Amino acid sequence: MKNKDMALVINTPSGKNPREDEVKIRTAAMQNRIPIMTTLRGADAALRAIKSLQGSEVQVRALQEYHA
Repeated sequence: MKNKDMALVINTPSGKNPREDEVKIRTAAMQNRIPIMTTLRGADAALRAIKSLQGSEVQVRALQEYHA
């Protein structure tokens, strides 16, 4: 992470004492401004969002336009 070789971290803690490693990984990701996902559902949702945006142009609209 220090070398900025990662664009995204997916860390799904498991085991008896994952807390110590989890804190270290999350802290390093945040310090290096690398997005981090901690659940498989969250990672899956992010993957689907990235895929849906690839090859299409993002359109920005005001919230009021959705309810007009």
